[in-house]
Amino acid sequence: MKTFIKGFTLIELLVVIAIISILTTSLVVAINPARQMAKARDSQRESHLTAIVSAILQYSSEHTGEIPDTDGDPDTNNFPTTATCIGTDVSCFNLGGAGETGETIVPDYTYEIPFDPKTGNPPDDTGYTIFADENGYIHAAAVGEAVPTISIVR
Repeated sequence: MKTFIKGFTLIELLVVIAIISILTTSLVVAINPARQMAKARDSQRESHLTAIVSAILQYSSEHTGEIPDTDGDPDTNNFPTTATCIGTDVSCFNLGGAGETGETIVPDYTYEIPFDPKTGNPPDDTGYTIFADENGYIHAAAVGEAVPTISIVR
C-alpha cells in the first residue's frame, strides 16, 4: 500500500512565488514611492514659500506698506528686485535679519526661515529665491522635483 505525503511540489511553490513577485512588482511600480516622496517635498516647498511670503506681507502691513530690508537706512530699501537666494551667504538676501524698526522677520514674524526639505538646513542658502517686482508683488520660488518650478506671487 502506497502512502501519499501531503504538501506542495517544488513546481507549485515556484509558481506561487513567481505570482507573488509579479504582483508585488506591479504594486511598487503603481505606487512609485520615489515619485510620491518628490510630490510630498514639493508640497512642503510650496508651504514654505507661502509662509515666507506671509511673514513679509504681515511685516509690510504693520509697517505702513514697507517691505523688510537689511540696509539700515529708513529712506532706502535693498529688498531684491531680481530673483535672489534667501540665506546668510554674501550673495543671498538675509531675510531672517531683515527689518528696520527693531523688528526682524525672525523671530518676530516667523520662528525661522524655512529651507528646502531635500538639502537640509543650510543657513547660507535655503534653496528658495525671492524678489519684489515693480508693482510691489512679492515673488518666492523654488526648484521642484515633480514639477520644474514652484512659485508664489502675492
